[in-house]
Amino acid sequence: MNQTEAPFSETDILTIPELARRLKADKSKTYDIVSIKGCPLFDIGGDRGKRVIWGDFLEWFRKNFKVTGK
Repeated sequence: MNQTEAPFSETDILTIPELARRLKADKSKTYDIVSIKGCPLFDIGGDRGKRVIWGDFLEWFRKNFKVTGK
């Protein structure tokens, strides 16, 4: 099984472009999302040093982006 077919792990550490692919969102929207206060974002330094742990991000995302009824 190649990496694209493997199930996601709660412990996966993702770059913002990788996160964008999982969310099926464009990179600029994903950068907007991770800039929201409270997002579990890690900065390991450098221009491209932003990371998220998939499980932590998913929990935060579910709490903050629920679709509500009309």
